[in-house]
Amino acid sequence: MSESIPTTQISLIPVADPTFAESIPKEAGLFLMLIGIGGILLPGPVGTPFLLLGGAVFFPKIFRKLDEGIQARFPESYRQGMKPVHRFVNDLERRYPRTS
Repeated sequence: MSESIPTTQISLIPVADPTFAESIPKEAGLFLMLIGIGGILLPGPVGTPFLLLGGAVFFPKIFRKLDEGIQARFPESYRQGMKPVHRFVNDLERRYPRTS
């Protein structure tokens, strides 16, 4: 009773892509900001990466310097914090691919 789901060829965004935030649609940026605000209400810094990435979608020039500074000062924490964000955006791309 297992049905095979047709898959399409999707290029996933690599974790080290410096233009990652600029390639995200504005609607997803708004959703990331909402997740980030909700995550700040939870204990711990759960929503901070989502909030920063959502801000980077709307204000790329301002947040690019902040992003580079955090990445240079705390590279391991930055990489670990961005993993769920990349996973979320790649999942959105798989489920709802953008049309050109």
